[in-house]
Amino acid sequence: LIHAAAITPQKYYRFSEYKKINFLGLKNLIKNFKINKKLIFLSTTDIYKNLHTKKVAKEKNKVNFKELSDYAKSKFLCEVYLKNLDKKKYNFKKIILRLPGIVGKNNHKNFISKIVNQVINKEKINFFNGEKLFNNIYHVDYLCDFINSILKKNFFNNYNIINIATNKPIKVKNIFKFIIKKKKIFEINSNKKDYFFIIDVSKFNKYYKKITTTKILNKYFRSNSL
Repeated sequence: LIHAAAITPQKYYRFSEYKKINFLGLKNLIKNFKINKKLIFLSTTDIYKNLHTKKVAKEKNKVNFKELSDYAKSKFLCEVYLKNLDKKKYNFKKIILRLPGIVGKNNHKNFISKIVNQVINKEKINFFNGEKLFNNIYHVDYLCDFINSILKKNFFNNYNIINIATNKPIKVKNIFKFIIKKKKIFEINSNKKDYFFIIDVSKFNKYYKKITTTKILNKYFRSNSL
């Protein structure tokens, strides 16, 4: 079973709604359907957006539940629920994929797609953290290919968490060089509280081919005719 159904922060929802649909929805599914082999659950790297994540986000990082967004809380509750399931009664493999910003056809709004839309609409662009490294992105085509590949793989552990992101992070300011070239960039300093981190993909690389941040950006930008 590939579980991708959830409400996301594209619209305003209260925590009670995230919990009802994302968390309780998963619990009802587990109780009412028999899963024989694997459950692949799509979670989020937003789980790392807390003060315990300094520079590199690893699967073993401590999570401070109180600091998470309501959306991330609902996903983390799902992860904990799956981890605590009785292994004898629910002996299928649980594979948690923590997803970054996914780009591709009809993708939800995220950091990269927002920039692309601003360029298309010839809007002024403000950004900060230009010197920070960025790899919190992946393309839906490669994600689908990876999921298809792990359907055929054997997992020895009953519960697995895998970060999904690109290899070879690049500086935020260099993202703009891909799409704007001669246009003037307005870089501003900001006091906005922001959790900026690199996603560790060393575990992911054991299961799937390495794809660089630059390759994902090029693929996405070409499809948007920029």
